[in-house]
Amino acid sequence: MDSGFFVSVIPRFKSLFHAILSVVEASMNLTKEQLHEALVERGGVNEEQFQEAANAREATEVGIDRVLVSKGFLSDEQVGKLVAWYLDARFVNLREENVTEDVVHLIPESFARAKHLIPLGEEKGKVVIATADPKNVLLKSLLEKYVRKQVEFVYATAQDLQDHMYVFRRDLSEVLTEAIEGRSATGIDTSIITVVDTIIDFAYQAGASDIHIEPEDDYAIVRYRVDGVLSDVAELPIDAHDSIITRLKVMGRLATDEHRAAQDGKIVYENPYGDSIEIRLSIVPTTHNEKSVMRLLSDKSRRFSMVDLGMHEEDYKKLSELIHRPWGMILVTGPTGSGKTTTLYSVLKSLNKRGVNITTVEDPVEYDIEGVNQIQVNEKTNLTFAKGLRSIVRQDPDIIMVGEIRDKETAGISVNAAMTGHLVLSSLHTNDAATAFLRLTDMEVEDFLIASTINVVIAQRLVRKVCMSCIHSSGLSAVEKQIVEHNPQVKKYLQELSKRKDLKKMQIYKGKGCSVCNMTGYHGRAGVFEMLLVSDKIREAIMDHKNADEIHDIAVEEGMTTMLYDGIRKVLTGVTSLEEVMRVIRE
Repeated sequence: MDSGFFVSVIPRFKSLFHAILSVVEASMNLTKEQLHEALVERGGVNEEQFQEAANAREATEVGIDRVLVSKGFLSDEQVGKLVAWYLDARFVNLREENVTEDVVHLIPESFARAKHLIPLGEEKGKVVIATADPKNVLLKSLLEKYVRKQVEFVYATAQDLQDHMYVFRRDLSEVLTEAIEGRSATGIDTSIITVVDTIIDFAYQAGASDIHIEPEDDYAIVRYRVDGVLSDVAELPIDAHDSIITRLKVMGRLATDEHRAAQDGKIVYENPYGDSIEIRLSIVPTTHNEKSVMRLLSDKSRRFSMVDLGMHEEDYKKLSELIHRPWGMILVTGPTGSGKTTTLYSVLKSLNKRGVNITTVEDPVEYDIEGVNQIQVNEKTNLTFAKGLRSIVRQDPDIIMVGEIRDKETAGISVNAAMTGHLVLSSLHTNDAATAFLRLTDMEVEDFLIASTINVVIAQRLVRKVCMSCIHSSGLSAVEKQIVEHNPQVKKYLQELSKRKDLKKMQIYKGKGCSVCNMTGYHGRAGVFEMLLVSDKIREAIMDHKNADEIHDIAVEEGMTTMLYDGIRKVLTGVTSLEEVMRVIRE
């Protein structure tokens, strides 16, 4: 397809897009009845499965179709084909489309991202564009005026479109070099603003959780943490570093003339595509210069749901029942960065209704949740976890969330609140679920209080998911064979779950590496969990001062699946790889 003509008309019709952008509907959601006709009457799922998804708490947030996919009743592609049939539109799987750079930029990137469109090419004189809303006549008419050709809409699922927005990415180093070369010699100019905005926006599009800008002797390095792994993405000339740090300080409302003390700030950034990104900024002096780290808290991340945590169906059902008990304590444990806050927030979201009073005390408040009273810990004003918690219990709460139990005072108040008719959610830093009880004992909480108040302890880690765009099956690698041979528990779980005694010919799933996953073989993360329900036997063990290993063994006897077991289960279902499970769990 000749893209030169389309590039030349972009300036001419830019105003047309901006004039009509606000009146074009972003997407079309099928009603429950329409989805029923598309999915049930065509035999995709049965009535019971459809109603289970429709009645799920998450259905109103993520849609019945997404719940069906998350429960494993249908794949995203199966849903897409059935919905496309209902809409009388051609279905495309974007993983099978070869979208080139000249084609994808036939329409402005900002408009394509805002309306979830991906141009695929030209067929029989028509420009073919993938969308989740193929019946949007106004949008189709607008695009035809823009490209001066007929447009054919083909249907792709919203998830597939979201996963393939990477096609708009340019090379970050190339974009930054262009911006820096146009930089003027004085102060913060528009090019430094462009550099900072580009670094943030590329990180957001790549799904990064953190941005590091680290000075060296002759250059500054930009690093992104994606799916828990930190990688170098670009180098900047050292003479631009000071201006970039100054720009970040201005955005975070920090002192620009302070270079010898650590500073923390907050940035609210909106990218050109209308996405709101909340950023926690930390700047510290190093031996070379000041280093900055930005934690991205985007609107995308706010859409957490218990469905998306990655729990096995049995554990999900148990947790769904336990969170609706009127009192007691739910603890989530794990190291920093293991997803504890996300799990707690997803539970809060399920419980958040107008008939209950939910109050939290956090450090920091990572996401604002509508309808929830959130208190930010502030050491400068002596508003600690303990003092905040004391105030909360006088606020007539039904549900209390304590971001983290760090000291004996906070632990004591939390346990007493759980004893007196409140549901308390909190987190602890322990390696597994059973150790949580001993950690509370170390904080001088009485054994009988621990045994009588805690309903469940969830231990978790985050593993990278195999990229679904380049997934393939293969035999065990040499490294994986060594893992199996040197870890009897892994071998036992593999044999038990695969129902194979001989593992030599076993096939497991891996990612080859592609443009979607930036050649890593992984895209996104999922949790691996162990959920320890406090039964009568567990209570007796706590009262008898049993150690963590003994409590762990009792829980396993009563049906608890360990994190390693859950990880191996996810390996065999293609969610993650064996190497990734062992990297994260290290058992």
